[in-house]
Amino acid sequence: MIFLNNLKTFGIFILLLTFGVVPFATFTPATLAQPASHVYYGYVPPSTDLPELDELVMGTKVTLSPPAGYALLDITGYKDGTRVEIYDLVSGLLVNATVLNALEKATFYLPYGMYFKVVSSERVGVLLTGGESAYSQGSFSGVSTFYPSLEGGFRGRNFIFFAAPATHQYGYSMDLVHPNFYIFALEKADWKLEDRVQRFSTDGSLSPRGTSRAILQSRVNEGEPSAAVGYDPVFKLSTTGEVIVGSVALGALVYVPALTGGYVGRTFWAPNHATYRQEGRSAVIIVVPLEAGKVTVFKRDDMSVVAEQEFTESDVLGNNFWFLPLGIGRFDLLIQSTGDITVLVAQTLTEVRPEFIGDGIAFLGSRPNQEVKFYTPSMAVVFSPEDQVAFINGEQKELKKDQFVILGSGVHSVKGSRYLIIQVVAPGAQGFQKWGHYLIEALDIGATYPDVPELFERGVPIMLYAGIGAVVVIVALIAFLVLKRRKAKA
Repeated sequence: MIFLNNLKTFGIFILLLTFGVVPFATFTPATLAQPASHVYYGYVPPSTDLPELDELVMGTKVTLSPPAGYALLDITGYKDGTRVEIYDLVSGLLVNATVLNALEKATFYLPYGMYFKVVSSERVGVLLTGGESAYSQGSFSGVSTFYPSLEGGFRGRNFIFFAAPATHQYGYSMDLVHPNFYIFALEKADWKLEDRVQRFSTDGSLSPRGTSRAILQSRVNEGEPSAAVGYDPVFKLSTTGEVIVGSVALGALVYVPALTGGYVGRTFWAPNHATYRQEGRSAVIIVVPLEAGKVTVFKRDDMSVVAEQEFTESDVLGNNFWFLPLGIGRFDLLIQSTGDITVLVAQTLTEVRPEFIGDGIAFLGSRPNQEVKFYTPSMAVVFSPEDQVAFINGEQKELKKDQFVILGSGVHSVKGSRYLIIQVVAPGAQGFQKWGHYLIEALDIGATYPDVPELFERGVPIMLYAGIGAVVVIVALIAFLVLKRRKAKA
């Protein structure tokens, strides 16, 4: 474990500045002289401290002791010989570097308030987590996130990931358990999941629109029991058909990737599980339109309609959004729109209002010359991976490589001449107690996939099939009796 330079003071200053009267703040970084490659950006929000943690590494228990004021950055290799470097964006310093092989993981401590980037020679998985409850076995633990595919984006056939913490994996009631492995099939798929020591494996088959779940080995607070499977928290998933996979924990805060790639689209798979009853706890969806159109939310299992919303051109120009409370339950939804939208799945606490979603962090991004609109209840950080011209809430800005812009609460419009990466920060009503998310790079934003309209086909209900079958049998029986009577007369 390596202690990175503590930039907490600067981070808190920027955080306070964000909630002041200025509409946004811009920071121009020091010049960083490293080769361009795969680049992941992030900000570490100040929060409660992580306790000592137990982790099963290659079948052996290892205890981590995060210092006060630090979060965890877990980086997992996808290919052998991958060079990884971590930079502080404020000072421009290279603060750590390592080389990872496929399925190998390195863990780093990052100080609260730090703006950073990870540069790697090949794609890697980068999970950022923090807060005293993230890895607890209590009812509030766990983080929601999608696991990136090896090729880029979140739809694929091959995945390597360090499992995010689940919710209450040793729960006294299964109603309180939320899985950190939740797989959704876009087509018929046979799948196999195994840990990196290959002492645990499981498999299954899914039809289109089918799902499966499990509680996988991750970390737990020191001394707490674990009901998870696996002998290591790094897993490999292989499938014969395209799937999406992620962690679906209590307190979700996730910008949902479109089924066709990127974060702006017209079709989405949006799981949101909220089973712990607290004052103001509700699963919610926030939809921000970029075009006029009709949005329909379906239940995944039977494709019944949950809710519908029409957006007009006036709504788009006015930055209006749809806040849809769902209540308590396990909501597994498909969303279809006739116009481009972005979708945030989240949960409220204390009050069922947009400004009370959180706590958590979430990521999304825009492609070159693509506008993205999004809602944040608190603040957001826009990172520029390259020199470019960007329009942020209609204002033109010349952004340098590694420059970032901090935005306040509300709906924002962002468009750049190159890729932009956005981190939403939502402390919620009680401040940061747990948070975490996988970081994204340009390939995760730029990956494109064919549409899958058959996922939204409602089909013929089973009872209707039964009715049709009964009618066919009756008609056939009548025909048989008539024919038999005619033969008898002859």
